[in-house]
Amino acid sequence: MTTASLPARHPTAFQRRWKTIRKQLPNYLFILPHYVFFTVFLLYPIFRGVQISLYDWKIMLKDQRFIGLANYQALMNDKIFWEVLGNTGQFMLITVIVNVILALFVATGLKHGFFGSNFLRVLFYAPGILSVSVLGIIGIRVWDTQIGIINYFVTTLLGGPRISWLGNPDIVIPALSITTVWWTFGFPMLVFIAGLQNIPEPLYEAAKIDGANPLRTFRHITLPLITPTMLFVVVTQFIAHMQVFAQPYIISGGGPGNSSRSATMYLYETAWKFFRFGYASSISVVLALVMIVVTIILFSLMRRRTEY
Repeated sequence: MTTASLPARHPTAFQRRWKTIRKQLPNYLFILPHYVFFTVFLLYPIFRGVQISLYDWKIMLKDQRFIGLANYQALMNDKIFWEVLGNTGQFMLITVIVNVILALFVATGLKHGFFGSNFLRVLFYAPGILSVSVLGIIGIRVWDTQIGIINYFVTTLLGGPRISWLGNPDIVIPALSITTVWWTFGFPMLVFIAGLQNIPEPLYEAAKIDGANPLRTFRHITLPLITPTMLFVVVTQFIAHMQVFAQPYIISGGGPGNSSRSATMYLYETAWKFFRFGYASSISVVLALVMIVVTIILFSLMRRRTEY
């Protein structure tokens, strides 16, 4: 007597989905700590900051007064905010442009290994390991009108006048920018070196055979292929330097007047000097929106080159 074989049972959609989840569960457990820290220390503070910006927030009070968008309306008419935002934009433009050009130029020279190239890489990157407090002390020693190193050479060796680098509203931000470039350009230099080393050498050899000079080779081979790296460097440098705080705070104190005061300095003083936490939160929200919008614009402008 033969028994009829039972038809094969096909798993249901729920069973297939549950099987996939069980297979992926170890991966989710590995990234769970990151998501916890991400939520607690980033998402929640962002949400809380936006919420506080809608209140006339007073420290140590249990019940806060809701004022809606009044902080943002006041911010739009705040002349000091627009002044410090302009200072921040000027500092960011000078620092990012000089940083990117200088880092790419140095990286091009150090791309190929030669005797002493590793020493030069370490030498150029070394200032980046200094703390910002040490940078501030060095900046004061360099730019100070009376005891600064630059004025020592200008007056003692060249017989020129003492220049008030940190007391002149027209040159204080360039002075801070130069100090910051010296401190930070080592990182983009290393990133550019890594990007340049990924460009296939046969492309340069073919260009050389075709008679292309170094300038045309750089323009038609290096720049198009380095664009993804360029985008990364520009965006990270823009975000970092838009949040400048310690350099003007330590070296120039935001002066003279408000000529070197940054937006984050104004935010800090509003919150912890005048205890206007709601207004300070609105400043932080506007700064974040500015950085998000500019970052999106940078990605849009460089998207085609990046995809290429």
